[in-house]
Amino acid sequence: MANIKDVARLAGCGIATVSRVINKSGYVKKETREKVEKIIEELSYQPNEIARSMTRQKNHIVAFILPNSKHLFFGELLYHVEEELFDYGYKLMLCNSSEKLEKEIIYLEMLKNNRVDALILLTNNDVEKYLNKSLPIVSFDRYFDDVPFVASDNYQGGVLAAKRLIQHGCKNIMFIGDDAQGEHTQVNTDVSKRRIGFIDTLEKYHIRNIVNLEYPLKNYFVSEEQFTELLQPYPNIDGIFCISDSVAFTVIKVLKAKGKRVPEDVKVIGYDGGRTFNNLGQKITSIKQDPEKIAKAIRELLLHFDKKDKNRSVIIPVEISDGDTA
Repeated sequence: MANIKDVARLAGCGIATVSRVINKSGYVKKETREKVEKIIEELSYQPNEIARSMTRQKNHIVAFILPNSKHLFFGELLYHVEEELFDYGYKLMLCNSSEKLEKEIIYLEMLKNNRVDALILLTNNDVEKYLNKSLPIVSFDRYFDDVPFVASDNYQGGVLAAKRLIQHGCKNIMFIGDDAQGEHTQVNTDVSKRRIGFIDTLEKYHIRNIVNLEYPLKNYFVSEEQFTELLQPYPNIDGIFCISDSVAFTVIKVLKAKGKRVPEDVKVIGYDGGRTFNNLGQKITSIKQDPEKIAKAIRELLLHFDKKDKNRSVIIPVEISDGDTA
């Protein structure tokens, strides 16, 4: 089946130009338009669901609702999603909800009112009753009935973290992270599987001395005061798995302030990709998500949105990114 890239290649123009021809929007030279239209006819190319929607609405906008644009991984994901969609003639609108339910409801209404053509959704709030599932929606890291879904392999990430700490001889192990706290309710997100995979693997290897702490985090961050309080009763901790690199960054700072050496005294593993944080002086050992692959999967689900295939899911593999902390 021909796609928009095939049309662009044979017409000798960009994907955005083909999109403008399909959507009858923007300036395209007459000869270019005629050439594109001829190739579309020759290939029997059928524009995707969003393209047909855009022909009616002419907004060319996809909204991305996420809880915190300051989160480093979310920033990378935004960059790659915008790159993917721009190549197909769509603009990306950032909707930073700050984890507030009322803001997310307002953004969801934009899709219902035809002010945006499609929606990418990342939320910890209970918004299912506000979703119009007949419209193009893709969820990231959260499962909803009848909504296409993309996530990294969070369970395998937890498995990899546990195995690395076990290989390094850790016996007193802590998990730090809260993955399911919305503004008005607690929901289960796919991120929960990071903890589940971690705990399952420790139990498989008969590591019984497990400290499993799920501490409410604000905007995906833990404060130094929070972690200092958590650490106080457990002076012998020698391995820590953090739900994100941002949490791992704070954890390492507190450990060093308390005279603990990382990784000599305490091994620390984050999740997101092991970026080097300012003022840390170390690269965090981390479970690496691939934002580029995730963005491509999101784009594919949006561009080939099919009301008959709403429960489709795409899980992106992860790997451990070696650093200086475990």
